Amino acid sequence: MIKPEIIERVRQETDIVALIGSYVPLKKAGRYYRGLCPFHSERSPSFYVSPERQAYHCFGCGAGGTAITFVMRYEKLEFPEAVRLLAKRLGIRVEEETGSSKYQPLYETCERVARFYEQMLVKSEPARNYLQRRGLSANTIKRFRLGFAPGGNYLRGHAAKLGLNEELLIQSGLLLVRDEGRIDYFRERIIFPVFSLSGKIIGFGGRVLDDSEPKYLNSPDTPIFHKGENLYGLYQARAYIRDNVPVLVEGNFDLLSLVEQGINNCLASLGTALTAEQALLIRRFNQQIILCYDGDEAGRKACRRSIETLLRAGLDPQIVNLPAGEDPDSFVRKYGRENFENILSRCVDFVGFIVAGRELSSVAEQRAVLRELAGLVALIPDPVTGELYRNRIARNFNIDPRQLLTAGPENSKGNDSCSPDAWHRRAEKLLAAAVKSQRLAQVASEFLLSELVEDEILSSIARTLEVHCGDEAYSPQRLMELVGDDTARDKIARWLFSEEKCPDEDDFRRWLCDFRGRWLQREIERAHDAGDQEREEKLIREKNLLKSRCLKKK
Repeated sequence: MIKPEIIERVRQETDIVALIGSYVPLKKAGRYYRGLCPFHSERSPSFYVSPERQAYHCFGCGAGGTAITFVMRYEKLEFPEAVRLLAKRLGIRVEEETGSSKYQPLYETCERVARFYEQMLVKSEPARNYLQRRGLSANTIKRFRLGFAPGGNYLRGHAAKLGLNEELLIQSGLLLVRDEGRIDYFRERIIFPVFSLSGKIIGFGGRVLDDSEPKYLNSPDTPIFHKGENLYGLYQARAYIRDNVPVLVEGNFDLLSLVEQGINNCLASLGTALTAEQALLIRRFNQQIILCYDGDEAGRKACRRSIETLLRAGLDPQIVNLPAGEDPDSFVRKYGRENFENILSRCVDFVGFIVAGRELSSVAEQRAVLRELAGLVALIPDPVTGELYRNRIARNFNIDPRQLLTAGPENSKGNDSCSPDAWHRRAEKLLAAAVKSQRLAQVASEFLLSELVEDEILSSIARTLEVHCGDEAYSPQRLMELVGDDTARDKIARWLFSEEKCPDEDDFRRWLCDFRGRWLQREIERAHDAGDQEREEKLIREKNLLKSRCLKKK
């Protein structure tokens, strides 16, 4: 890891105008410097750089950030690589921290076990034959570092010889503690190492050689591995998915078979329902995603769930309809790359996916489909994108677009506090003020603003804000570097370039009291409707405490 003082020196010594001016011709325009945006095509300059704010923002496409994040986006680099590039420009020698991470022993354990499993694959003819039958070449096996876990307690039996500490194996999820003693977690399975974005092995997946259950097994959560926060194949695909729309599949072999055919922009969700964290991870590389799930009812249901998660995260999901009984693995091996790419080119957006196969001859069915579509559109965090979808759906169904604002299931009571657009606007206004002022950020943290924010982009900003608002060196610019997502950075930059003044602390507290009160009332109604009396009573108590707290502050 790069020493924090080196990163800070790079921040302080980088002249953002000179840096961006070396990529884009800039002209002085009042307090700013202006030029053509390097991130979208335009004829009139709408790209502004502020030496005062040490940030940039494009009023055309919305791109924004700091000097470091500009280099990350333009050069397609991760944060450490961008810091090193800027340090080199400044003539600063980059020193790594000598003290190893507290998790270094776990990383080393996973690396050594991965090598052990690779060696076991070489020695196991049945495992090699199995991979050959699945159509995998030696190159793909090597690139993804596939291995084999022998039966019994082979790993534990060889731990001492391999210089492995059993306690670290337990912490890494590779040994289990049972009444009968310590046993191997993976046995008689093909092993799929899971890599972090920096290339470290952090966990494993395993598949049996036959059809016994469970077919697939993933490492349990550990201090360095959280299944719902990682994607299989992301490390290998990272260079491909910035410029090519990533294809998300369900299984590891789906991914490997596509890679074998030269389709490298693939990711897999580690056998879990797609999580919000995984969706935001995808957003770091691309705002679009193609879902290519199994062509059966289970695959369709999984796809429907993933659409919600992706829309909440501000992604634009497209969906591939595979023939019944096919999955990406079977399809590409049976029909080849060209036919698979043809079917990718015929993908549909979520509207087409929901409407496909539905009988729309009756008014009741049309109303049901409209309610479902309205509920999905309400999840989209960008108001403009949501409006475009509403207009399109309205044209298709020959209705007024405004009808879709109240057609979703959340609006059945007509309560304005539950209107997704109104809620989003309130949340964004509060968060924008909190980001620009450290004191207001600390007040927002007191009220757990992140809990009240429903779209994933704003939520990720709010969570990061709550963690770092107490830092001595807090600033909106640092926050842009910490959020780890271009869309989140763009929002912060837009707020930073806004001329709207921050409210005073008393007004801000009053707004937050009102906002949290509305949220609690809505959650009370939901708990009541669901028959969850325990949660309803807990929320009522919390609302009463909030009233008392807000009255004392007046």
